[in-house]
Amino acid sequence: MMRGFLTFLVFISVIFFPWPLTAVLSLASSFLIPFLPLAVGLFSDTLYYTSGLPLFTLCGSLATGAVLFVRSRLKTGSIGR
Repeated sequence: MMRGFLTFLVFISVIFFPWPLTAVLSLASSFLIPFLPLAVGLFSDTLYYTSGLPLFTLCGSLATGAVLFVRSRLKTGSIGR
């Protein structure tokens, strides 16, 4: 239930709130849902299409990679319990 609400909140924040708040919400909830920053980046680039570089998707993929790296290091620690 909490994961679904977080996902809904982050996707709604892409539409209604400025991008720094969306980035903070996405990074905060990415420890529960690791691929959420990538999905939000794809959604943002699709919603606000520009003919240039897909910046939000690139930032989302970097954040997803960082979260997966941190989760793999903490797997035997506090997250694995």
